[in-house]
Amino acid sequence: MAKNDRYEIEPGSMWLPDPHLSPKQQHFQTTAMMAFINNVPTGVLKCRNDEKFTILRINDGFLKWIGYTRQELSSLFSDCYLNLIHPDDQKNVLDSTRQQLASGGSVSNEYRILCKNGSSRWITETGYCTQEEDGPVFFCTLTDITDLYETRENLRLSLDRHDIIMRQSKNIVFEWDKKTNSLLFSTNWAEVFGYPPLSALDFGQMTQRGHIAAEYIDILHQMLDEIVQGASFLSRECQIKTRKGISIWCRIQVTSQLDLNGNLIKAIGVIVNVDTEKRIIDSLRQKAERDPLTGLYDKAAIQSLIEKYLSAAPKSEQCALFMIDIDDFKVVNDTMGHLFGDAVLADFSASICRVTRSSDLVGRVGGDEFLVFLKAIPSERTALQKAQRFLSVIQNLFREKKNNISISCSIGISLFPSHGHDFRSLYQCADIALYQAKRKGKNTSCLYADQMRQPALEVYRPNSPIDFDQPAVSKSSLSESLFRILYTTKDIEKAIPLMLEMVGRQFDVSRVYVFENSEDNSSCSNTFEWCNDGISSEKENLQNLSYDSLDHYFDNFNEDGIFFCQDRDSTPDAQRKLLQKQGVYSLLQCAIRHNGQIVGFVGVDECTSTRFWSEEEIRTLAQLSELLGTFLLQNRALCRAKKAQNQMRQLLDGQNAFLCVVDQENFQLFYLNKKMQQQYPQAAVGQHCYKAFFDRTSPCSGCPVQSGGCQIISLPAGGSYKISAAPVEWDEQSASLLTWYDVSEQQK
Repeated sequence: MAKNDRYEIEPGSMWLPDPHLSPKQQHFQTTAMMAFINNVPTGVLKCRNDEKFTILRINDGFLKWIGYTRQELSSLFSDCYLNLIHPDDQKNVLDSTRQQLASGGSVSNEYRILCKNGSSRWITETGYCTQEEDGPVFFCTLTDITDLYETRENLRLSLDRHDIIMRQSKNIVFEWDKKTNSLLFSTNWAEVFGYPPLSALDFGQMTQRGHIAAEYIDILHQMLDEIVQGASFLSRECQIKTRKGISIWCRIQVTSQLDLNGNLIKAIGVIVNVDTEKRIIDSLRQKAERDPLTGLYDKAAIQSLIEKYLSAAPKSEQCALFMIDIDDFKVVNDTMGHLFGDAVLADFSASICRVTRSSDLVGRVGGDEFLVFLKAIPSERTALQKAQRFLSVIQNLFREKKNNISISCSIGISLFPSHGHDFRSLYQCADIALYQAKRKGKNTSCLYADQMRQPALEVYRPNSPIDFDQPAVSKSSLSESLFRILYTTKDIEKAIPLMLEMVGRQFDVSRVYVFENSEDNSSCSNTFEWCNDGISSEKENLQNLSYDSLDHYFDNFNEDGIFFCQDRDSTPDAQRKLLQKQGVYSLLQCAIRHNGQIVGFVGVDECTSTRFWSEEEIRTLAQLSELLGTFLLQNRALCRAKKAQNQMRQLLDGQNAFLCVVDQENFQLFYLNKKMQQQYPQAAVGQHCYKAFFDRTSPCSGCPVQSGGCQIISLPAGGSYKISAAPVEWDEQSASLLTWYDVSEQQK
């Protein structure tokens, strides 16, 4: 065999072939195996077990990692693998290797390898030591774990940062395990609540420990139930007790944690101490809903509280609403001064509170007007006795003081549920009863009865002082005239100015007007106006007024829809400036409502001086707003419908198609567009479609108006049409829009 034909195994080979094979077969086997080793993504190393781990063989994959060639390892590192290891890791590798060899032949280490570009890479070395002819050698696989190590290091740093944040934060983190139904809280629980944190404690045990206020346990259960049902994030507030028994308001936020299959495994949450925030908000809310002079609930607050109570009160429970008005309080203010008047109001309020229960509601709803709501009283007699108690206490209020004044009050009473099931009904009944009490004389009370209502007109009274000694004359002739004008007129646009003038002349005011809201209720415009002699018109200046610029204008209207303003200086700045610009000193406005929402208002202005508005004026304007509201809304709706229909006609006339509208009930023609009229001049609105187009005496077979969809119909004069029907509403009647397509050519 020639020398070139000899197959020799390279000394120090990393892999030895099967000795039973022929030399040629061994060579091929070795070559294939070395090609595989050089191309695997891991490093493969064979080195001596000496002090420097002298390199015998190393694969190409490892050389690609570090960037050195095999020759550079020899020339630069003298085939010393130890010198490739980062200097900071060399001692640990040597010590670890010796210790592992002492207990067996396998070794495993993690360390950094130096690369040619100056960087280093983390690797995991796994190998074993075996004995060869020249001494012990290592066979090792080297795996690059740089990315894994960096990820692990980033995770460690993230956990460290999280730990630092947790130590610095007073927020408490907790974890709920669905499998064990247990809770685990962070250790800073103790800093907040003063006792060790709960550890893997279920809700039953938590309740027994009493750390969470019992009324809020259900909230926590509900949160986890919602998480189990699929909620991803929840936020609730509850109270948790400290070691000293102080309840702290906390906000609990919970987020679900899912496995790779989307199944819930845990819920992670945070407990935030919001006690200070909560108490500040509660304090501000209490201040906002309290009258600053008397400390009682203001009008909006007591109305809201009463409405809330009534919405949940059983029909078998009886309650009473008292409307209390101080008699002749204006005289007290005028003779003794406003400071004394304020003192009277404060003492009056305190006296009322002394004879009511802590569960009852007391509020100041006007200058000298108060509401008292008694919850769960046993009988009507109890309410009447309480009213007498109020009268007695108030009558004796200033008797022992040396100011020679006598204070009394009048009281109107309504009962739930006898006189109403909601606040507005009870308020109106108590208001009517108070009016009757005033008519009977002062220092008295009156229980509402249905016969107190005036025919077809409720009593309206604002929440400000009114001269109740003024006779409440009912000018029924004016109301009847207004009503008759509206119901007999054919042109409401001309009738309304006449009605405004009648009201203006009757009450000798400067202006009477109507404002209507825009379609989105964001602004309003003066649509009708009457001005008295010498008073300039403001209509042109009062178009498209944005409500945003008027500082919560609707808040001026009470629950009866009345805005009562004796003096413009009592209004917010934006409104006061507008009134000054118009020369208005006093005004009275009544809302126009649609589906409970204010959509406009009717008003009167006084531009000569400030003015008290009488009961008669308020009632008349309220009735006028109700009448005008009904007719205006109907008229505006009709105008919108006509406008929409005209737009529809214009749209259909402009179509390059044969179109007509047919009554679904009797097949009469409601409309034909221009193209249809030109094509069939004999057809006219009011005719039956089957007669006008087909000269029939009954509906066509397969009529699309009846069957819907499309039908192909042939005309007597020739030609075929594909007719499609679509349902429409036309003049508030059910109809079909027919579209004709000429398919004569296709039918040939």
